[in-house]
Amino acid sequence: MRVSFLFGGQVTAEAAVVADYQRRSPAIRRAYAAAAAVVGPAEFDIANPDGTPEDQHSRNALRHTALVLGLVDDLAAHGIEPDAVGGLSLGALIGACVAGAIERDELYDMLHHRRLVPRPAADAPEEGMMLIGTAVSDRPDRYYGPDHPGVYLAVDTGPVDLERRSFVVSGYRSGLERLRATAADGVHMFLFPGYHGAFHSPLQQHAADFMEPFINAMTFRDPKVPICSPVDQRTLTTAAEVREFMLGHNLMPARYEPLVEEMDGLGIQAGLVVGPGLPAPVVQPFPVELFSEPSDFDRRAELREKLGEIRAETV
Repeated sequence: MRVSFLFGGQVTAEAAVVADYQRRSPAIRRAYAAAAAVVGPAEFDIANPDGTPEDQHSRNALRHTALVLGLVDDLAAHGIEPDAVGGLSLGALIGACVAGAIERDELYDMLHHRRLVPRPAADAPEEGMMLIGTAVSDRPDRYYGPDHPGVYLAVDTGPVDLERRSFVVSGYRSGLERLRATAADGVHMFLFPGYHGAFHSPLQQHAADFMEPFINAMTFRDPKVPICSPVDQRTLTTAAEVREFMLGHNLMPARYEPLVEEMDGLGIQAGLVVGPGLPAPVVQPFPVELFSEPSDFDRRAELREKLGEIRAETV
């Protein structure tokens, strides 16, 4: 095994950026059309502001997934394919799809179905998510856990450079606001607007319970290439393991470092971040390239040559 694909979490691309991707790549246009055929064209209308926050969240997930799968198809057409995959949050599900463990149409349908997850009762405590930026030497576990009731680690991408790290915590909004009030000098906390759920935390149990029947009815296959888990340092190699991961991944944190450590243990010699949603990683047990912006289409030949050289050196 030599080259891994890495996929980031859900982001919302601006309409002009999506149009640039589509203009440059027939594969992305086909991926968007295929997804729209499953869930309906209205879900891919970026100008459509209608619906609940859950509707918008589902649409953004669908658009992100179609974009990234189109990028994967584009890379494959140019001779670049993965020997292992892994991702954070939505990126982990995209990785399972790229590995052949779940069908594209069923992934699109599942993401569309998530918009129907019942919202908590009107009198339930409000939930949210918060980005924290702090010194690389700071311990993330100081910001969640027993000392901060109702606050959980959601997504940790590790250090962003040699001096800073960032991660996302989720939980009850009251707990997040109490935490934000304690921020020391040099620690930046940003409470995301528009989030109405504490993703990647035990507070998503109601959503997991709602989605369980739908996920259990999906088709799962043994992956064609290893899927590295962002939850703990292990590899998913069977259909049953992928199903179990999909059922419970949103109840647990997603972390970049155990993901790449597992890839390193598998003998991966290079990584490629495909699509937006994952910053350029600082923790690199192997070289990591980016294919995450429309301008990167101009680098396909360069990437193929670089990755080909790495494969040749390690055979």
